Amino acid sequence: MFHPSPPFASLTAALLCLAVLAPAMSTERDRHKPPPAPVSCAELASQPVLGSASITISAQIHLAAGSNVAYCQVDLLYSTSPEQNINIRVGLPLNSVDGGTGGVEGAWNGRTQGIGGGGCAGNLNVNAPVNAGYVGSGTDTGHTGGSCEPGVNPDGTYNLQFIQDFIRNAIKQQVILSKLIARTYYGVKPAYNYWNGCSTGGRQGYLLAQELGKELDGVLANAPAIYWTRFQTAQMWGQIVMKDLVGSPIAAAKLSQTTASAVAACDAADGVIDGVIDDPRTCKFSATANICGTPPAPAANCLTPQEAEAIDKIWDGPRNAKENKIWFGLERGTNLSGLNGTNPFALGVTQFHWNEQDRNFDWKTVTEDGYPQVAQNGSRNIADVTDTFGGANNQRIMPRGVINYSRQMASRYGKHGEPDFERLQRFYRLFRAPGVAHCGGGAGPQPQNLFNTLVNWVEKDVAPDQILSQITTNGVVTRTRPLCPYPQTAIYNGSGSTDDASNFHCGGNLEERRLVCADVLAKYKHEAKGNLDFKGTGVDRQECRRESHAYGRHDHDDHDD
Repeated sequence: MFHPSPPFASLTAALLCLAVLAPAMSTERDRHKPPPAPVSCAELASQPVLGSASITISAQIHLAAGSNVAYCQVDLLYSTSPEQNINIRVGLPLNSVDGGTGGVEGAWNGRTQGIGGGGCAGNLNVNAPVNAGYVGSGTDTGHTGGSCEPGVNPDGTYNLQFIQDFIRNAIKQQVILSKLIARTYYGVKPAYNYWNGCSTGGRQGYLLAQELGKELDGVLANAPAIYWTRFQTAQMWGQIVMKDLVGSPIAAAKLSQTTASAVAACDAADGVIDGVIDDPRTCKFSATANICGTPPAPAANCLTPQEAEAIDKIWDGPRNAKENKIWFGLERGTNLSGLNGTNPFALGVTQFHWNEQDRNFDWKTVTEDGYPQVAQNGSRNIADVTDTFGGANNQRIMPRGVINYSRQMASRYGKHGEPDFERLQRFYRLFRAPGVAHCGGGAGPQPQNLFNTLVNWVEKDVAPDQILSQITTNGVVTRTRPLCPYPQTAIYNGSGSTDDASNFHCGGNLEERRLVCADVLAKYKHEAKGNLDFKGTGVDRQECRRESHAYGRHDHDDHDD
């Protein structure tokens, strides 16, 4: 969990998290030391402060090219053993020695911005932050390419060096060394330090906040891939149910039509018809309505009964023999083809290999009934190493996992286990982006100006009460809408254009008991036969049993493990 002392800001959208962290304090001795002088880019490689038996360094100036400014590029190879080879790149706007002007020192704005990777790949492209005046940094996370298969050795043991470097070691060194290089190059330490990442980069932001929080002032974590083992395993759930029930993947056109039918059925629930389901958890549309020959079914791309059952299970998510939820499903309104196409998502297949400690494990041998054991194997074998405990229509990362993390956090900072979102929002804010796909795109209005929102919170203490999102068509803004800090949502005022954000306000409480109860998970590491774990949810067994009966459901969970 985060262990910050305010101020610490974190922002997550689609889902977007913004967090403000407590910076490290300078000592009295530091304040009386004379500031060092800036050094040239060429001199960086020979600076003794950067020299180490585990670090090799090169530095050169890159001239301005196209839209990219001139900057000093520093490449480091960090290695504490023959098995570890972490590449880190730091881009520095030119200092005054190298001809930089216009910033607090040379062309520098006095800040650092670490950027994250995606999937199982790192990111060494630092142009975006450098062009904005920041010292930008990135890492390959200790390996080239985007495959996580080397996490399991051919003999079935874990390659823990590979896994630890990918999960935490590389990004920690990225942050620490980029700050050190900035201080050496400019002769002054950075005033503020930030992290900016989406997907894997979002997960990295959460981990840094938890394990290296005092080195950063703010984290922007978009669509964070937290609970790595559990959600990656769940990415295979749809493939398994389609195999078992249908015998093959469902045609993309049928998946798209069923998604469109779900949106049509639930769009108006929030009082505005805009092609987006505001809170998909409230949508109970069943794919059985699209079974061929059923009166409401579409004429084209209707479903067989088996296909409808499979889609309903994809929306619901995996359950164990007690019918207790193991992890969350994809949301109604989400593009189902991303994980449930002709071929399974590669990282999901790899995760099965990690769970079973076997690179040759064939996911096709897993049935619906066998899935809970595979999930439990992952939780017990590797999740303690990989999982960071912690868009609303994210087609790859189940958004409810991030909501679950936020709820657990709110409970941690609340009293008597009751979630206190107001207190949590002093340093951590979660923003849902309805209709937005993974790291952007989708039917919903796209979040705007996220990173500057974080900076304003950290540096000016302007906490975001809402974030503007918009749809742009042919260069013209056609719709704006506020995004609200969870558990609030955007509510139409009842008059004026529904395409104008000024006609909405943030309010309400999406933490309805029935929705929370429906998403309580089986106990971690007891996925195969475990009972529900209510710790940190803000609800209890009796309360949820009453909710279950009130909505015609049956609670199969009779006692604690």
